[in-house]
Amino acid sequence: MSKLTKLVNTPELFLRDMVEKRVPAIVKPLITRKPTNEKDSESNSAIVATKEASKPDSKNTLDIRHVNFYQNIPFIIHCGESLAAGSNQLAPWIPVFTQANRHFLIIVRNEPIYKWLVNTFPWIYVAYAKSASDVEEVIKLLPSLKYVFYPSSTGNNIHLVRFNHLNHVFIGHGDSDKQSSAHKALRIYDEIWTAGQAHIDRFHNMDFDTAHLKFLKVGRPNLSKILKNSEQKLPLPKVLYLPTWEGVIEDTNYSSTHHSGAILHEICSNFNLTIDVKYHPFTGNRNSALKNINNNTEHMIIEDNLSSSVIHKDVNIANIIQNYNIFICDISGVVTECLAANCPIFVYVPTDRTVIIAESNMTYHDYCYTYSSLEELSEKLQIVLSGNDYLAEQRAKAIDYFLGHEETLNDKFITQLKGIAENNQPKFISRLFEDL
Repeated sequence: MSKLTKLVNTPELFLRDMVEKRVPAIVKPLITRKPTNEKDSESNSAIVATKEASKPDSKNTLDIRHVNFYQNIPFIIHCGESLAAGSNQLAPWIPVFTQANRHFLIIVRNEPIYKWLVNTFPWIYVAYAKSASDVEEVIKLLPSLKYVFYPSSTGNNIHLVRFNHLNHVFIGHGDSDKQSSAHKALRIYDEIWTAGQAHIDRFHNMDFDTAHLKFLKVGRPNLSKILKNSEQKLPLPKVLYLPTWEGVIEDTNYSSTHHSGAILHEICSNFNLTIDVKYHPFTGNRNSALKNINNNTEHMIIEDNLSSSVIHKDVNIANIIQNYNIFICDISGVVTECLAANCPIFVYVPTDRTVIIAESNMTYHDYCYTYSSLEELSEKLQIVLSGNDYLAEQRAKAIDYFLGHEETLNDKFITQLKGIAENNQPKFISRLFEDL
């Protein structure tokens, strides 16, 4: 039987033989294992990667033992980040892709995050591909692959973007007015899926050409539940403080972390309110003096008997927002996450530096209570607590503008995933058949 005939008549057998020839030796024992019974033969004969607990050999740069390449896998999520950043960016998206009920594969480039995924989400397909050639080996084994999704714009994304037969979609890991949310580097993608109109307007307001980009509003699926329950208000005010980190360079440091002790004392002592704080996972990355901010804050809370607590840095914000009804934030993506709760938001705007943002058509001043000093925060908080939430109407408009109210409630993202999985024909890499 010729290879071409085998491909047409028995594609599964063809793919199996191809994988056996191409897959590294570390996984061949899994491919060639013999079934123990008839049922095992039917369900597992095509399994390349089992879900057995396994630890990648640190000498290997490619580990695909947790992937079943004989399934139809139309989607890849690529994460080129380290464990600290990648875990926070992937965690909100994994349940969303799972809800679409279509197979997907996560490719990571860092071994610690690979181990974290295998241990935390043992039911998903995940591959560790360190180098560009490792990525290519994975792509060769995915003839049904159609779309690659990118939750962050890392340099090693180029190792996948170079495959012209695939559609490359930037989905990001939040929505922010920070300058990084709309810059020229994002032009390497085919599509940018946004929560609402705001992100699209940020690009339109920039001075570079985005004519080739396809924008699609899909809502914020991980905030759907919060948005649906936003009318169920808490009986008493409870404050969540979410300072951002100090940034890559000082010029873009919009963090209020250095004021955090004073803010906690002000809310607890002068307003007699409960306030919890969750510091950004990257806090202390550039400023080593902030490395122990969590422990230092906890000690202060105990010593000064404050009605406050420190939330662990790895907790997903979307899982706790519904427990609060007043938010204190910095210029960052958490502002739009807090919008889903439809409660007053206070945003710190530093005055000792020029704030450079990617401007949408609504500013923080339109829908948030901005402040630049502790005195200004107290004054505006007192007004809101007295019953005058004078930005409520504008905040409702902002929810639709930034989050895509209808798209979120109607699960537009998940519907879109299902549609592209079913309607597009698989595209094949010509090199896949180079030996025919």
